[in-house]
Parts: sequence; C-alpha cells; structure tokens
Amino acid sequence: MRSRTLLTILLAIAMASCGKHEPKAKYVFYFIGDGMGVSHVTLAKLYADSVLHDSTAMSFTRFPVTSLSTTYAHNRYVTCSAAAGTALSTGTKTSINTIGLTYDRTDTLYSIAKKFKEAGKKVAILTSVSIDHATPAAFYAHVGSRGSYYDIAKQLLKSNYDFFASGGFLEPYGTKTDSNAVSVYELGKVRGYQFTSSLTEVDSLVAAGAKSIVYSAPNPAPSSTLQYEIDRSESDVSLADITRKAIEVVDNPNGFFIMVEGGKIDWAAHDNDAATVIHEVLAFARAIDVALEFYRKHPHETLIVVTADHETGGLSIGNRENKYDFHVKLLHYQTASKERLHKVIAELREQNPKAKFDDLLKFLADKTGLSKDIELNENNIKMLKDAYNVAFKGLKSNEKTTYSETDPISKVSIQILNSKAAVGWTSGSHTGQPVPVFAIGSGQQLFVPLLDNTDIPKNIARAAGL
Repeated sequence: MRSRTLLTILLAIAMASCGKHEPKAKYVFYFIGDGMGVSHVTLAKLYADSVLHDSTAMSFTRFPVTSLSTTYAHNRYVTCSAAAGTALSTGTKTSINTIGLTYDRTDTLYSIAKKFKEAGKKVAILTSVSIDHATPAAFYAHVGSRGSYYDIAKQLLKSNYDFFASGGFLEPYGTKTDSNAVSVYELGKVRGYQFTSSLTEVDSLVAAGAKSIVYSAPNPAPSSTLQYEIDRSESDVSLADITRKAIEVVDNPNGFFIMVEGGKIDWAAHDNDAATVIHEVLAFARAIDVALEFYRKHPHETLIVVTADHETGGLSIGNRENKYDFHVKLLHYQTASKERLHKVIAELREQNPKAKFDDLLKFLADKTGLSKDIELNENNIKMLKDAYNVAFKGLKSNEKTTYSETDPISKVSIQILNSKAAVGWTSGSHTGQPVPVFAIGSGQQLFVPLLDNTDIPKNIARAAGL
C-alpha cells in the first residue's frame, strides 16, 4: 500500500515538474501561404533543386514536424479565404465570405492575435496583398462580407496592433457610393496611427514612440499588392523585407505574434500560372528564412508554424501529354507573370497595331521561351495564331480572371508553357484538398497528426500558454 502511495506521489511530482519546465512560445510566427497546396510546395522545391540548384531554398520543408490540415468551411467543403482565414485565426468554422463572425453572423469570433495583444505581447500583421484582404482581415475584423473593404480598414484602426505591412488598402477613402466617408488615414491619425511607405521611416517612427504603424509598399502592383516576385525589381519591397522589418518593430522581452501571408501564391494559382506560383512560393520561403534566423537566436522560446488556408487550382505535377515525363526546367524561360505579360501585350498592340504574327513570336520568345528555346508543334502554332487573330482585330477579347485580367495571347502562351512543362490544372478556383502544415520550435509537437484548420490557432495558443 505504501509503495503504491509513494509511486503515485512520485508520478505526480514528475508530471508537475515536466509541466513546470515546459518552455512556452514567447515569440510566434504564423505563416499562411494562401492557396498553397502540397503540389505548390513540391513544384517550388523541384524548381529550386533542379533549376536553381539551391538545396537551401525551401528550408521550411525540412522542419521537424510535417502534417496535413483539412480546410472545409461550415457550409461548404471547398472553402474561401474568408472562412478559412477565420478558422485559422479564431479556431472556429464559419460560413463562406464571413470574417470574424459565427456562421450565421450573429456573434463575434476573436482571433489569437487579439489574445496575444491582451496578454501584453506585440502584434504584427503582414501580407503580400492588401491589408484589408480576407486573410489578414481575419486577424482583426468582423464583417459579414469579405468585400466590405472600407469597414474592414476602419476595424484595423480599432485593433491597436503594433505593425501592419502590405501593398496598401483597397478602399482607403470609402466606397464609391459613400461620398461622406472619412479616409482611413484621417481616422487613423486621430487614433494615433502612423502611415508610411518608407521602411526607413518605420525606424524613425519607432524611435519616436509611435503606437501603431501601417506600412504600404511605395510601388504597389494592381489591387494594392506587392509586385509578383517574378516581376519584382531590386527597388521593390519583398515579403522577406517586411518580415525582417516587423521583427525589428515588435521584438521585445514580453514576446510577439507575427502573421505573414503569402497572398499572391493564390492569385497566380487562380491564373493557372505555374512559373509565377513557383516564384511566389520561393519568396514566401525567403520570408520564413528571416523568421528562422530569429529562431536560431531563441530556439527554446520561438515557434514557427507554416500552413495554407486552402489549395488553389488543383495543381498537378505531371499531365496527360507528357505521361511520366516532367520538364520543370522549361518554366525558367518565363520571365514575367501572366498579369505582366497581359500588360506588355496591350502595350505592343497599342504601339504596333499592325504587328505581324512573326513579330508576336519574337516577343513571346523573349518573355516565355516559346518558339526559341521551346519548340512549338503545329497545334501550338495554330493556337497562338488564333489568339493573335482575335487580339489584333480590335475585338473585345480580354477576359477577367479572379484577381486580374488576361487576353487570348497571354492565356494561350502560359497554357502551352504549362503543358510542355507537364504541369496540370483542374480548376481556376479553390479545391478541397488538405494543405501542408510545418512546425519548428517550442510546442512543435502539437501539430500532428492530421489536423483541421481550427486546431492550428488553438495549438498555437496552447504552445504560448494563452
């Protein structure tokens, strides 16, 4: 009897001791690759290994914990970024297009970012798209429609988070129908927010004791986003740049929470633009590497979690035309996103409306490698000629995609290049496939086995002791 009692006491002491000394995650990085499925990660890894010959480019794929997560919404198996973002931020399922509210929009859901802030930690929200888009909004806003950009932006000003960085706002001056709206910038100044388009000025604002700083890229791409990585010049800000700056702003002895969204992985996948997807995932990976630099300095107090809100495009590595062959190296010849290609083709039409088909082929050879480095068969040439005839006859041939606009020539060119590289797409929208989860640091063991997206923020909070 005594031995049993003694054993019980010893077990209780051991359990208490383990709990007492278990390190908590003081510094948390939450990376969300919008639309980034397993195939998107695999494709970027293949490209990094076989084209760039850089075995370190996708370091997050070597995190000690790797798992999968389901993504379905409350009312639909194939989710949207609003519902998925809410699940990833609050730990609760909601309905399509809803942000920070219950599925019936009758009650408020609060994000883990708010919990970190209430616990005395600093918070930063970063994205490569606009700061009022669905995923970043899910960490501070509560709206029944993800398209309520002005309302979302106003709620950003109520969050009192420490740092925001993105391509900018979509409706900073209010909706087109509201002529009496006060701009977000004016409202923000009243609340003590500082707005800037200079990373250098961010340092000055911090030194001056600024409470909340909102950084927007000085040279945004359409829809207030960062430039696609494939289109980015050296002077354009990158996701890694703003991640590094965010750490400088919020690093403090009490800890922090930083959410980083690679939002344009999703946009490129909606466009079925494989080369651009690759460069966006690589840019996302470089931002994660910045967090890894911090982790190596504080390995017992830092947690990095990488996941996605859903898969976009139904991306496949391998297609019917190539059977078992795969030619990812061909994507190296594409030097502009489909979105940028559309822009320069429009400029070509304007400057040379009587351009001949051979002129177009020379142009495409420079931007995509088609007809020069990549051989075209008779069917490819016919497809391009048909697109040329439509585009250069002055017909209204442009086509709206989810987040951009394209034309027959851009569309067919990227389609041919994808096909020859053996990259397949089943959709221009989202799919219901599970998405990857990667974790390293304090609490990493919580992110296995198969997860639901609602488990991830709960486990982050648990790792942080919230």
